[in-house]
Amino acid sequence: MPDYQKMYHSLFNDVTDAISKLQQAQQKTEEMYMDSKETVLTPFLKKGEKKRPDSRSDGKPAPVKKKPPSHDER
Repeated sequence: MPDYQKMYHSLFNDVTDAISKLQQAQQKTEEMYMDSKETVLTPFLKKGEKKRPDSRSDGKPAPVKKKPPSHDER
C-alpha cells in the first residue's frame, strides 16, 4: 500500500518551494521595473471613480502638500 503521508509531504514541500520561487521572481522583476529610469506609475480608476484633483495628466508627480505643524512645532 502506498505511503500517502510521505507522498503528501513530498508534494506539499515541492509546491511550497515552487510558490517561493515564483514570489522571488515576481519581486525581482518588480524591483527591476521600479529601478528603471522610464518608470511612470499610472493609477487605474474604478468604474465611476473620478480623477483626484491633485493628480496630473502630464506624467509629473503632483505637488507635495505641506503637513500642518505638529503640536511640538507650534
